[in-house]
Amino acid sequence: MDFENVGRQIFVFRDIRTTGFYILQDLAFVPISFAITTVVVGAIMDQHEKRDSERKTRMLTSSFFIGLGAELMSTLLSVSETQIDPKKMAADSEADLSTMREQIEQEKIRVCVDEKSYTKMYDMILGSQTEIIILASNPMLLDQEYFAQLLWGVMHLTDEFHLRGEWSNLSQKDIVHFNDDFERVLRLLLINGMSNGLFLKNAFPEFWGTAVSRLER
Repeated sequence: MDFENVGRQIFVFRDIRTTGFYILQDLAFVPISFAITTVVVGAIMDQHEKRDSERKTRMLTSSFFIGLGAELMSTLLSVSETQIDPKKMAADSEADLSTMREQIEQEKIRVCVDEKSYTKMYDMILGSQTEIIILASNPMLLDQEYFAQLLWGVMHLTDEFHLRGEWSNLSQKDIVHFNDDFERVLRLLLINGMSNGLFLKNAFPEFWGTAVSRLER
């Protein structure tokens, strides 16, 4: 409010009543202006915090895929029957993800593990048990629906490995059961790997080629 102009109006027009009315009118809009400013600034800060949180979450999921996730996916793909090629499922934008995710969910996938692939995944997953538990305890990752499902699927495999043991201990029924579990995990690895690939391409393009090369079938 310009108090110099207010004083000039009172001096020139000799109308304190009207001038007072306009002063009160201006004051009445101060809370509204303050509220609007607070909402706008708050929205901007929320957007920045959300982007920062999403970036940190993607960093964690990427660490999983660059390590255990890539190895597990590569091993499962080597003993699976599917038309999906992960190298051709790289999304170029967020708009592509929904369509590709639906394609993966509807794709027929058949996993047939043998002693070599089973033993490799047995050692791999049990050897990474601590890492998996740490990731699963992170609340930011649990907010990511598909990645949370993937972690639960891998943790379920950990329990199954402890329960059923090495390949020599498995019955044919056990192998069929494992193939179903592996199929679900592979599907979730493909879905999450696609989202992670988009992040890597945008944030760390120099690592993208290396990540893709680890998916050789």
